[in-house]
Amino acid sequence: MANINKNILGEWVLIHSLMKNTKNHLMKPLITLLVIAFASQSVAQQIDTDYAKNKKKAIKFEFFSPLTGNSTIGYESYIKDWLSWEAKVGFIGLNIGTASDINQSGFLIKGGPKFKLNPDFVTDDLKSAHLLSGKYIRPEIVFSQYTEDFKGYNGSLELQRQSFTSFAFLITYGHQYVLANIMTLDYHFGLGYGYSSAKDGKYNYSHSSGDSSFPIAVSAGFTIGVLLK
Repeated sequence: MANINKNILGEWVLIHSLMKNTKNHLMKPLITLLVIAFASQSVAQQIDTDYAKNKKKAIKFEFFSPLTGNSTIGYESYIKDWLSWEAKVGFIGLNIGTASDINQSGFLIKGGPKFKLNPDFVTDDLKSAHLLSGKYIRPEIVFSQYTEDFKGYNGSLELQRQSFTSFAFLITYGHQYVLANIMTLDYHFGLGYGYSSAKDGKYNYSHSSGDSSFPIAVSAGFTIGVLLK
């Protein structure tokens, strides 16, 4: 830290000298931008990166899931450097909006390990901002079981009830941000193979899947969470 402070002081003296001696009005805005950039770097170098103070668990909520026919919560726990695990459970039918018109009911589960790809660094010696922050890859297994109403075509317009089962294996890419060691923000999207008893392509609440001739599965989401000790 003493070396960092000496370097900061020396660079500030150099920048001040340039600002004082330059006569070129075009150079002054450039030097001003350099000052701003240097100030930002100096602040970043003073961010506390004591990992012992990092909270290593989080409870999360899929922020937009109630708009898509379910409410999904998750839990993440740090294991070791570059690795954590995450699991989610969703309640299909616990939602807001027009998705309730089909009276869906059921559950979904998903989970897998998270391998960190690129931490969010805050210091010149490449020290990570937080143990749970950064870009990641998460291989995950997804399963959903639910029932829905649909209009039958057996001579009547009465609603009929049908059950569906779906599962998938996804490779999910995402980026998680940790704010003030208090909360998390995470966006992610996944691609893989899936199966649905519906046979035709369908949204399965945990993911969307293609038909039996093209068994591709995709998912996407945005979570907001609270860190725990």
